[in-house]
Amino acid sequence: MPLRAFDDPYYEPWDNINSQLSTLISSGTLDEAVEKIPLLKTDRLDSELEYRRAYVVLAFLVHAHVWSRKPPNECIPAQIAEPFLEVCNYLRLGPVLSYAGLCSWNWTILETGSLDLRHMETLSSFTGTRGEAAFYHVPVLIEREGGSLVHLLIGAVRAAADGSRMMVLSALEETAERLARMGEHLGKMYSRLDSRFFYHELRPFFAGGKGMEDKGLPRGMVFQRSNGSELHCKFTIGGSAAQSSLFHFLDCMLGVVHRDDSVFNEMRAYMPGAHRDFLEEVSKLPSLRVYVEEQSSDLELQEAYDACLTRLRAWRGKHIAMVSKYIVQPAREVERAAVVGKLEVDGPGETDKEWELQGTGGSALIPFLRQARDDTVGIAA
Repeated sequence: MPLRAFDDPYYEPWDNINSQLSTLISSGTLDEAVEKIPLLKTDRLDSELEYRRAYVVLAFLVHAHVWSRKPPNECIPAQIAEPFLEVCNYLRLGPVLSYAGLCSWNWTILETGSLDLRHMETLSSFTGTRGEAAFYHVPVLIEREGGSLVHLLIGAVRAAADGSRMMVLSALEETAERLARMGEHLGKMYSRLDSRFFYHELRPFFAGGKGMEDKGLPRGMVFQRSNGSELHCKFTIGGSAAQSSLFHFLDCMLGVVHRDDSVFNEMRAYMPGAHRDFLEEVSKLPSLRVYVEEQSSDLELQEAYDACLTRLRAWRGKHIAMVSKYIVQPAREVERAAVVGKLEVDGPGETDKEWELQGTGGSALIPFLRQARDDTVGIAA
């Protein structure tokens, strides 16, 4: 479980400002609070969990500092920039708030609770709201449900190599059931997170430096160091569910081939280094699709495999519906309002302009998601 706080009181200034972050943002006093933070060294972080906490706390603070005002704060002062860069280097992460910081390492459980939405709390938050918490915690539930598939599917690949048909069949049946439950978790977002709040209030905090010139970051995010040097991060992308290593793993194990894998490859750069290493090793294994195709006369095995792909495809379909609700529809409302305003001032004009909606990861959103779904097909398809 992620750490709720640092053990070493040396890092209390980070814990303190993190606990007040949403209040400092809403009151407009974050800049003053950041100025008072001392420049702390990272050499007293003595475990992977402490480095992960430092990443979450500092990444949220960096993004809050940049995006809590208009125009945004282009320059990130050394007292938060320098330790953040050091922590990112240790974890082999880019200097931006990625999926790992938003979701994977940003939760805890109440002392008397269990891992469900009623008993989970965020460790860092921009707004302190229930809706923001749900956006981070629902993926945690999905990852927990799918996490057991790592050992299960690697074991199935080994069983396939040994010719243990029943073990492969059992693993595929369990995988299909898990994928179905993962889809059920996804639906828990709707009653907890308002789409307009997400699009207008929360999502802007996730942006990186890429493509943000017209938003006020012509040089991207500028990290200042205590020696006077600067690091300009103009091409980092924001946190995205595509940065989850779980679904990259499932594609590898089940033999899902994406016709254009450029976005998937780009997303791997924003995973923790250990996750990238793991996926690199997994990609060298033969997929279960290869084994099932070799057993062409075994209809039961083929049906079990195809059931997995059907469930994974269905999950991706549900994800498209969610993205449509939380990003596409609010974006179109903004576009319609802008067009109406323009017509009122300028008279008749183009009203059906089609513009490319971007994900927080910077990709063309719906085409990418639809392609990922359509690439997820079984043997009989």
